[in-house]
Amino acid sequence: MDMANVVIVTDMLRGFYDIGNLKNPRTGRIVPNIVRLLEKKLQGDWRAVFLRDSHDSEDKEFEMFPVHCVKGTEETSIIYPFGNFAVSRKGKRINKKRYSGFFRTGLGAFLRKVNPQEVIVVGVCTDICILITVAELRIRDYKVIIPKDCVETYDAPGHLAEEVNEWALNYMRNILGAKIVSLDEII
Repeated sequence: MDMANVVIVTDMLRGFYDIGNLKNPRTGRIVPNIVRLLEKKLQGDWRAVFLRDSHDSEDKEFEMFPVHCVKGTEETSIIYPFGNFAVSRKGKRINKKRYSGFFRTGLGAFLRKVNPQEVIVVGVCTDICILITVAELRIRDYKVIIPKDCVETYDAPGHLAEEVNEWALNYMRNILGAKIVSLDEII
């Protein structure tokens, strides 16, 4: 086993940032924080996994959400500042088709191989892909840390980002047992 801690960067893609049906200007708020985290952690024994929505054109998820991040489109591209991290020797890209980073992906095998003591989870959306992936990590007994200033969700009618972020972070802390911190506490 390799033995490296892991930062999971979830859906920091153009389709959740600046183009497409689910573009979200709030995503830009966390970009500099995640860059700082990666710059610091990847100097040590940490690895970075970039989970990327990459849907088939007729994906079942589109029954609930607008069409987004279809495989082969620009929406599945990792946001600019993260490209170098994703292709570095410490980076790994994993495509996903559902909210969970584990559903029919290689994430579980990768984590078993590197055997992390800690997993930091960052990205979007706090209450969807982050929450479900954190639940899956905790089910597998990984120690999970979430820097609250490195996750974000969207504003929509009945889905106020500030309230939803607070709810999701509290749920991950109080129900799933994840450690919620500020970025400064872990870098």
